[in-house]
Amino acid sequence: MAAAVPFTVVGKAIPRVEGPDKVVGRATYSADVTPRDVLWARNVRSPYPHARIVAIKKDRALAVPGVRAVLTAADFPNRLIGRRLKDNPVLCGDRVRFVGDKVAVVVADAPDAAEEGALRVDVEYQELPAVFDPVAAMEPGAPLVHPDVRSYVGFDAEIPAGIPNVCAYQVWGRGDPADGFREADVVVENTFRTHLSHQGYLEPSSFVVAITNRADGRGDRVEVWATNKVPFNLRSELATIIDRPEDDILIHPVTVGADFGSKGAPGDIATAYYLARQLGRPVKFVNSANEDLTATSPRHPSVVTLRSGARRDGTIVAWDARVIFNSGAYGAFKPSANGMLGGAARAAGVYQIPNFRIEAYCIYTNQVPCGYMRAPGSPQVLYAVEAQIDLLARELGMDPVELRERNLPRRTHDGREDVSRQVLREAALAIDWDRRTSSRRSADGTRLVGRGVSIVMRQTGVGEGSSDVTVNPDGTITAVTAMPDNGTGGLTVVAQVVAESFGVPMSRVRLVRGSTDALPVDVGAGASRMTNVAGHAAIDACEQVKAQLTPLAAQALGAAEADWVRAGASGTGQGGWRAPNGRFLSLEDLATEMVRPGDPAAHAQVTITTPRSPDVGYCTQAAEVEVDPETGEVRVCKMASVQDVGTIINAIGHQGQIEGAIVQGMGYAMMEELATDQGRITTGNFGDYKVPTMRDLPELTTVNIRTTGPGPFESKAIGEIPIMPTAGALANAVADAIGAPITELPITPERVLNALERVNA
Repeated sequence: MAAAVPFTVVGKAIPRVEGPDKVVGRATYSADVTPRDVLWARNVRSPYPHARIVAIKKDRALAVPGVRAVLTAADFPNRLIGRRLKDNPVLCGDRVRFVGDKVAVVVADAPDAAEEGALRVDVEYQELPAVFDPVAAMEPGAPLVHPDVRSYVGFDAEIPAGIPNVCAYQVWGRGDPADGFREADVVVENTFRTHLSHQGYLEPSSFVVAITNRADGRGDRVEVWATNKVPFNLRSELATIIDRPEDDILIHPVTVGADFGSKGAPGDIATAYYLARQLGRPVKFVNSANEDLTATSPRHPSVVTLRSGARRDGTIVAWDARVIFNSGAYGAFKPSANGMLGGAARAAGVYQIPNFRIEAYCIYTNQVPCGYMRAPGSPQVLYAVEAQIDLLARELGMDPVELRERNLPRRTHDGREDVSRQVLREAALAIDWDRRTSSRRSADGTRLVGRGVSIVMRQTGVGEGSSDVTVNPDGTITAVTAMPDNGTGGLTVVAQVVAESFGVPMSRVRLVRGSTDALPVDVGAGASRMTNVAGHAAIDACEQVKAQLTPLAAQALGAAEADWVRAGASGTGQGGWRAPNGRFLSLEDLATEMVRPGDPAAHAQVTITTPRSPDVGYCTQAAEVEVDPETGEVRVCKMASVQDVGTIINAIGHQGQIEGAIVQGMGYAMMEELATDQGRITTGNFGDYKVPTMRDLPELTTVNIRTTGPGPFESKAIGEIPIMPTAGALANAVADAIGAPITELPITPERVLNALERVNA
């Protein structure tokens, strides 16, 4: 098997190819792009959560020196836009639906003038009743956030009768839950709530649009530099918004300063285009950190009600889940066709339950519109599922690990032994689970000690991608990828895949990030698919080039045919061709001797669509915490993360994804919260919005269990799965320490003290 041949580049801890540029400041972010004669733009945002726009007066803003124009919805074809559900106006023309909704744009010669002009736009509002809680928004008579929702392009929810403000609705199921509950000896029901939280990326959103003349005289083009992780999707969506062919739009590659799911929408590009067209100058937006924290697309809050039935032996026979996500004012930021978050379908966990039903809603409210964040919907739902499993174990008088083992699958789809039990046991072992009932106090006796586990699974994502590969006459390789650089390390993975495919050192690969002109398509970053899609596209291009060069190699070897030999099997440390007579020719020698500039045999461009694999990956995390019963303070002492993995392409990047996910998961579970007051976010800066620091991080044990995967060289996705179990493990550990359930996130000292009061009452 090819997988048995030793790798020479894959699996190595190779530093990021883009790292030096970021460290020394050479990397170009969209905020760094400042074309000649650029104008600076600022949005005018609503101070109300729900109101009619009565009038907008521009006079005082236009009087500010340097202000060139004020754009309102009346000044251009104001369409409803969205990644799938088209419910968000480019600018609000008749009403605003959240604090921060955009009603006008001021553009000026300098940022300060644009800011001053935005402050001087006078908007007259008529306040309307608002609703913020999704459960209240579902009640008959609740204020309607979108009275015309059924007319929106992309809206396809079959709404249950009598429930207003539904943005999306889905049902999943198997068997007959009613029969299952009749069979159950124990039934447990709980409701869990999660909060509004932000991706916490460092780079604020920024957009630059310039309208330039084509060199070939075919009219003008729209050139865009954007903090956006799906450039080909952006081109398609922008073409629809501004009613121009996709070929008229060029999305330039820039570095994205992280997004964690957020930076997939067109942002302010449409208004920048209309202003650039009106004024004949490039236009640039740069959000403040406050704008990104208060008016972009954070993670959805949720209300999850679970009812579970089990036999006395721990076999779960029935499960009913009702998941309610607070979508906020719009559904436009979600790219899913039905407007739902993928995590909703995981509301029965990883368990083999014969009878279950999941009913899920996304509900409009008058809060900031929500969007995708790392593993969309899964941290919310799986926290609830895994906390429910512990509460069911308590009711049954069973060990929580034993209850999970009893209900995990035993065989994979193709009959192999399922690895979930091994993943679970390794995590429990890493935090001394067997000592759980004998070590209830810290060494000094002042703190309560608890341990918790949580297990999840996820598939590797798929999609359409393309790659362009050239073997150069000097033996180097130029690989063009459309993969965006949003900080994941994916570019290094693509370079390693190319180097391994050709059997050359990493230093011989030149990776180029292509614009939307350079390649036909790319699905973009997200959904645990970057390595799978971009990696396979690169491999296919490499394979095509090798096939095209094989006749040339056979000729050079003086043979009728030659076979490609990987570097790890050639005996020379290089990839190349071997003839039947045993002679060997390396790729580098062939290139330097026989490849000429522009040789078509040395170049290939491919487009692929990766197939969906039934293989899944598991991740179990286990936590040990200490709780101060006097203050409610929680200290996370140990975390263990155990995952089954395929071939690890880059050891540094793989471990970095795990550690980064755990830090984000800890922040979500313990402290990160966008607090609101009547729809207004009150934690609008990183002084008030707390994220974990190095002082908060515990001792971490990582265990990788080798299986196989559908990605390049049998790799598996790792980008999202390690954040999915973190909140559940921590909540269960705290509940174990204090003897009371944790049914709401984040786990603040106040909530811990309240739980202790209830259990001691």
